[in-house]
Amino acid sequence: MLIRYCCESIQTHVMTTGMDKSIEELLLAKDRRRDLRMQRLERGCVTLSFNLNIPGLPKSNDSFHAFFKTCLVELKNYLLAHRIVTNKETIHCETDVAGDFFLAEIVDSDYTAIQIKQVCESFETNHPVGRLLDVDVVDEKGEPVSSGKAKTCFFCNNAPAIYCMRKQAHDYAAMRMKVELEISKYQEQRKRERICKQLVILATQSLLHEVALTPKPGLVDRFDEGSHTDMDFSTFLNSTAALSVSFQKIANFGYTFSGDDLKEALPKLRLIGLEMEADMFAETNGVNTHKGAIFLLGFSIFVSAHLLSEDSFTNEKFVSVIQNMNGDLVARELGKKLYLGKETHGEVCYRRFGKKGQGIRGEIQAGMPCVFQKALPVLHERFDSEEVLNDKILNKGLTHALLAIISENDDSNILYRKGEEVLEELKARAGVCMQKDEGENSDSEYEALIDFCNDKRISPGGSADLLAVSYFMYGVNRNLVKRK
Repeated sequence: MLIRYCCESIQTHVMTTGMDKSIEELLLAKDRRRDLRMQRLERGCVTLSFNLNIPGLPKSNDSFHAFFKTCLVELKNYLLAHRIVTNKETIHCETDVAGDFFLAEIVDSDYTAIQIKQVCESFETNHPVGRLLDVDVVDEKGEPVSSGKAKTCFFCNNAPAIYCMRKQAHDYAAMRMKVELEISKYQEQRKRERICKQLVILATQSLLHEVALTPKPGLVDRFDEGSHTDMDFSTFLNSTAALSVSFQKIANFGYTFSGDDLKEALPKLRLIGLEMEADMFAETNGVNTHKGAIFLLGFSIFVSAHLLSEDSFTNEKFVSVIQNMNGDLVARELGKKLYLGKETHGEVCYRRFGKKGQGIRGEIQAGMPCVFQKALPVLHERFDSEEVLNDKILNKGLTHALLAIISENDDSNILYRKGEEVLEELKARAGVCMQKDEGENSDSEYEALIDFCNDKRISPGGSADLLAVSYFMYGVNRNLVKRK
C-alpha cells in the first residue's frame, strides 16, 4: 500500500511537468521487484529487501547510491550480529528508475519472519537516519510482514508518513533538499569516523614498528636494550598502549577544528600532550620512552586530520601548516626560560651549540625536513611497489630510513650527553651505512655502527621518534590520500 501511495503522489506531482513516461517506468520497476520476490517463494524462504525512501525523482544519484551502499553494509552487519544470515548465491542488487534495491533470502535462521521484521525495525529505529531506510520482510507464504506501526513523516516529524503522502502535505523540492542534507551530514560523520580511526591506527602502528625494528644502533629493539638500562621492549609496548587512547582525541580535535587560525589550537594540543606524558610515565614507572614522539606525532595527527577534513592534504601543505603553527618556536621555548630553576637539557644545548642545538623544536619549526626530505623518499622507494609490507620488507626499508635520519639529525640528546664531535661521527657512520646498503660489507658497517653506539652509550632517540613520524606520514599518503 505504501508503494502505491508513493507512486500516486509522485504521479500527481510530476504530471504537470511532462514526466508520465518516468512514472510508467517507475511502476514497471516496482512490479518487477514484486516478481523477483515471488520467484523466491518457490524455495519456501523468508525474503528481505532493502531500499531508500526518496521523495520525487530521480530515485537514485551518486549521493543516494553511496549512502545506500553504506547503509547496506551496516544492515548486513546488524543482521549478522543477530545471527540472521542471507543466502549469498541468491542476492539481487541493482539500481533502476525505482532507485537502489537489495533482495535476499534468509537461510539457516532460528528466527520467525515476525522476529526478523522486529530486528529490521530495530535497525531502522536506531539508525541516525533510519526513516530514510525501508527494510521489508516477506514470509514463506509471500505475505508482507508488518508491525502495524506507522512511520512518522521524515519531513515534519509529526504526522504519520502515509498521511502526509496521501495529503501531499509537503513540497517535494523542500523534502528532497532535507533528505540530501541529512544524507550529506551522515556521510560526513562516517567519513570523519573512518579517517580518525585510520589515523589512530597509523600512529599506533608507527610506534610499534619503530620499537620492533631489529637490530638498531643504541636503541631498544625486540631483543636488546641498546644503550639503555632503564627500559626494554615491553616498556615501549606499555607506553604505546597508553598513548593510543589519546591519539583519538587529537584526531577528532584536528578534524573538527574550525577556528580561523590553527595557532588557536595550540593550548589544547599542549594540554592533551601533558595528559599523554602523565599516562606514559604512569605505565613506565617514570621512564621517558616517547616524550619526543608525543610532541611530533601529536602535531602530525592534528594537522593530517584537519587537512583530510578539507580534502586538501598534500605533503607540501602539511609542511606549510606545521611551520605556520609553530612560527618562532625555538626562540619562544629555548631562547627564554619557561620554568624557574635549573636549565632544561634543551635550553643548555641551545645556549652551547646554537642552531645545531635546536633539537626537536628546530626540526618541527623547519617543517620536519628529516622526515620529508630524508626518510619519506626512502620509504616511498622501498614500499610503494609492495602489495603487502611484511616483516622482512619493513625491516629493510625502516632501517634505511633510520640511517637517513641519523645521518642528518642533530640529536640534542646526544649533543647534551656526548658533545658535538661524537654526534658528527655518528652522522658520518650512518651516512657510510646508507651508501653501502645491501652492497659489499653493508652488514659489517651496520654492525660497526651498533658497536659504536653501545661503546659510547649513545641512544639516537630523537631519530627514532622521527622514524615513527616518517612511517606515520607514509601511512597517511598510502592509506588516506591515494585511496580516499
